[in-house]
Parts: sequence; C-alpha cells; structure tokens
Amino acid sequence: MTINKSIVLVAALLGATAALAQPILIGQSAALTGSQAGFGKEMRDGGLAAFDEVNKRGGINGRRVELITLDDGGSEARAKENALKLIGEHKVVALYGFISRPSSVAGARIASEAKIPFIGPFSGTPALYKYDPYVFTVRASYDDELDTMVKQLVMTGHKRIGFAFLSDARAVNVPLVEKLLAQHGLKPAVLIGVDRTSADVTAQVKQLVDANPEVLLALANNLPLTALTREARKAGNSTPFWIVSFVDSSLMVKELGPLAQGQVFAQVVPLPTRRNMRVVKDYQRDYRAAFPNSLLSFTSLEGYIAGRTLVEGLKRTGTHITRERLARTMNGMKVDLGDFWVDYSSESSAGSRFVDLTIVNKDGQFLN
Repeated sequence: MTINKSIVLVAALLGATAALAQPILIGQSAALTGSQAGFGKEMRDGGLAAFDEVNKRGGINGRRVELITLDDGGSEARAKENALKLIGEHKVVALYGFISRPSSVAGARIASEAKIPFIGPFSGTPALYKYDPYVFTVRASYDDELDTMVKQLVMTGHKRIGFAFLSDARAVNVPLVEKLLAQHGLKPAVLIGVDRTSADVTAQVKQLVDANPEVLLALANNLPLTALTREARKAGNSTPFWIVSFVDSSLMVKELGPLAQGQVFAQVVPLPTRRNMRVVKDYQRDYRAAFPNSLLSFTSLEGYIAGRTLVEGLKRTGTHITRERLARTMNGMKVDLGDFWVDYSSESSAGSRFVDLTIVNKDGQFLN
C-alpha cells in the first residue's frame, strides 16, 4: 500500500497544532468557604485577571492559561488532598496561590517532592523562605515586615514596644521579635499571646492595660486582634497597633469602624488604588475587566502579581513547557512587572521584599 507523504505531513502538522493548543493548566487549593474564604477568592480572582489578560493576547505561544481551583475550606488535610489531586489527576504544570501557613507549607512540601513549581503562596511564614528550587514566594516574609516596622519605630524614637502573637506560633515569632528589638538594645515591653479561634481576650486586655506600651506589634489573625482592639479601647487603653499583613486589613477596618483610626498595617503589595505604579495600573485595568463588580483590594493585587510572575515564567520557558523546565526557568529569573521587581536570581525563594506601611485615617481609608 502506498502512503501519500503529503497526507502524513498534514496529519503530523495537525497533531502538532492540536498539542500546541492544549491549555496550560495551573492548580490552586484555596479556602473558598469558611473563615478564610475572602482571602481564597481574592487570590484566585487576582490570578484569573492576570491569566485572562494574557489569554486575550493569544495566550502563551497560542496556548490558553487555565486555573483549576479546588476548595479546601482552610483545612490543611484537604489542601494536601487537593495538591495531590491537582498534580496526579489534573496534571497541572504548576501550583499557585495556596492560602495560610499550614496549607501553604504542606503544599510546598508536596510540590517539592513531586518536582513541580509552587508559586505565590499567601503566607509569609519563615518556613517558605528557606531555599527550595521548586518554591517561589511573591511576597515579603513576616520577618521582613516586622523588621521594617521595628526599624521605623526605633527611628521615630519609640522604645517601649510590645508584641501580640498567636500562642500556637510563640516558638517561632517571639524569638524573632526579641532578636529584632535586641539589635537596637531593646526588649519587648509586653508579650501577649492570643488564641486564633477565640475572641475572649479578657486576660490579654489586662496585660496590655498594665504594661501600656507605646506601640503594640501584632502578628495574629482578625478574630482575636479585632476583639483585643475593641476591648482595649473600652478599657481606656489607646496603644496603637502595628499589624503584620497576616490579617484581612480591609475587613478589620470595616468591623472596627472609628476604632480603626490610627492603626498601622504592613502591606506586601502597593496600595491597590495607586495611580503612579505601572503594575497597579495594569491590575486596575485587568481586574475591573474581569470582575467589574468587585472592589480593588490588597489580596487580589497580590494574586494578580503572583499570576503575572507565573505568566512571565511560562513565557520564558518557551514552547515546550514542562514542570521541570518551568522550575529551571524561574530559578534565576528576574523581572520588572511594572515598578515592582520579582527576583529569584540569587538562589532565593523570596521573590520580593517589598513592604509598605499604611495608616488608617478617620474615614477608614488606607494612607501611606
């Protein structure tokens, strides 16, 4: 039987075109339900805005970028299950945007073992910043945030600085703050442990009132910190809180109302309403196009920046994108996303050390 060579060639070209057109699958495990759902949905939507924008321009070498998000409800166990499912069943080329310390650390460990890139977790826990060739953070660490705040406070003459922390993370966070203060010849004026699941802060308010520090640094979640602020003010204490980005700052300000005035929040991305940074202007355009009824926010901007970082890695990997090739490309990658640099060029898992300090005014707005 004679086979027409032109038919074979056309079939081969069609097969290559079909393979090229297959979408590039990205996997995410995030809380879409439960107490962390706000973070999960906004990280997802920020990433989707970045992927939608590149898809409108033809994708990556003709291939669409598609995000598969599985709900873990804030559960570490479900995040592990989701990570394994995304890697094994969905065959994603990278994991993106996991939420919270337990889920992010678990996801990073699974990704490293499977040799798949793990990009842009929504956590600044130190465990994610030890160099791993498959882990790529796109936010400053909690260490960076606390260091920035301590230096700013010392520079402005503050000496009596307290620290509120999650009791179950004392072993990690208290020594860190003690070390940062010791570099300036200081010790914590008071150490206040809070329960991440409880708004009962009676004992903690007494500690704060008795010590009455000039400033209270805080690395904890919304529930206990909102309660601590409210009850401290009722008790007549006016100590300003300087709070690490672990909290949902917008929600906290909304819940506290006028009591939020003067609170300082560290942010790992710029103000989402800024007009003089290119990456923020791009985010405003792309996020509003994708989600016209959603408000601009720090978390969706972080998701957008993480998504843009991943897109840049995919572009630089070329036409034959695999997990291993993407990981090799991102190791050593340095990119300006628009007045915002992400840099993995020095064998570091920390892509950014950007920390911004914002203060809440009387109208509940964040200002630099």
